[in-house]
Amino acid sequence: MRRLSLLYGHVARHPNSLAHSFTFIPINPLILRGFSTTRSHNDLSPFTRRLFKLPSAPSPPSQHHDSLAQFLTYASRISLPETSTVYVGTHYEYTVLQSLRRYALALHRIGGRDDAGIDLAGTWHLPEHERERAVRVLVQCKALKTKLGPNLVRELEGALRQAPVGWRTGQTVGMLVSPREATKGVRDALARSSFPLFWMMVERDGTLRQALWNARAEEMGLGALGVETRYDMSGHVDSGASSEPRKEVAFTWDGCDIPDMDAVEGQLAHAEDQWVRSWTDNLDGVQKNVLLDTIEEAFPGGCPETDMDGTVSEIHRVKVIEALKAKA
Repeated sequence: MRRLSLLYGHVARHPNSLAHSFTFIPINPLILRGFSTTRSHNDLSPFTRRLFKLPSAPSPPSQHHDSLAQFLTYASRISLPETSTVYVGTHYEYTVLQSLRRYALALHRIGGRDDAGIDLAGTWHLPEHERERAVRVLVQCKALKTKLGPNLVRELEGALRQAPVGWRTGQTVGMLVSPREATKGVRDALARSSFPLFWMMVERDGTLRQALWNARAEEMGLGALGVETRYDMSGHVDSGASSEPRKEVAFTWDGCDIPDMDAVEGQLAHAEDQWVRSWTDNLDGVQKNVLLDTIEEAFPGGCPETDMDGTVSEIHRVKVIEALKAKA
């Protein structure tokens, strides 16, 4: 196997290497967007998930918190030591979840007896993938101080083999996220894997510092994905007598910024509204489900006018309206 090269963002194309590998040296320096203050949880409704064929949101592993802010309040209330494994691991999982919303990743913490070692699960709403084809994502967070070895890649592959319902598709990627840089052993294991895998170095404050993925991930339609090194001009890092802008990498799609998850949720809400209005007006949340039930019953093989473009034929519309009236 040839040695993986790290050449300032150049693409490594040979079959046994990572598809993309990057150093922290600036390629195309830009002003970095500030740290996300968006909601740390996914606000997609059950109907939106059904309409766009997205998996149901997993049940949260805790009744006491489902965001970083709630966890910090809870940890303070029960005097959970900040050095404990539970505190460090949970804090890091929420930090990753919140940080990656900037790149259209809608993630949830999961847990329990049958979680197969998965910490976060969700969908990646990349451009051209946001409707019905959102990439399924399973994440393992490794907030470890010890050296990370290729065994972590094997563990992630095992988790993908036992993917929960909703993530057993050909559009599911596995991600390893750690505050440490990928070792050569990890990079080689990623390159050899037959699964679509990512490695992300996310610091404990949510800064994305490294992003690697293998050829298998690129083959599943992620060829337009890239990264750029950027400067945060407001977050200077002290370096001896001088200070330097903080650097991090950011995901791009076809050379452009990826809309954050707040923007994606707005786009999906708009598309959903267009879809409803293309059939009939004045429906509440319950009636939306009735409408979708009726359409699926009327067109069991799938209706070509349900692609959110608002161009339903009058013949199909009348058929659905008559079916709705019959149910009333």
